[in-house]
Amino acid sequence: MKDKTRVVLAGIITAIVILSSLLFAGTQIAKGETIDIILPIGIIAIIGLFMIPFAKRRYFDVKKGFPFEDERSKKTMNRAAACAYYLSLYWLLAIGFASSNEWIQFEDVSQATGTGIIGMAIIFGICYLWVNKRGDVE
Repeated sequence: MKDKTRVVLAGIITAIVILSSLLFAGTQIAKGETIDIILPIGIIAIIGLFMIPFAKRRYFDVKKGFPFEDERSKKTMNRAAACAYYLSLYWLLAIGFASSNEWIQFEDVSQATGTGIIGMAIIFGICYLWVNKRGDVE
């Protein structure tokens, strides 16, 4: 029952993110600012491509009685997180170095923070795919 709750909660969070992105895109279209809808449409597309099939498969697996996470998936996640953490430190140092030498100019601190977080998320995704594909999680 606990695993079903986790899958349903992930589905609810996914739906909230999709609906809030649609709401934001709708308000931007109503204002006439069509260029600002690129980000929410991108978020919706990424979630639609990855999260919805993933959540659907997880739900049916849990319904059949399979565990939500097994030992291999936990080890894969831990190893990918460690690799991503290490690489993210270098990512943040690179952003700081590039912005201090004025190679990259941010409008404000929140733009730099957002760039750092998006880069860290991409790094984690790449690390997870790499660790999962290698298959030698010990």
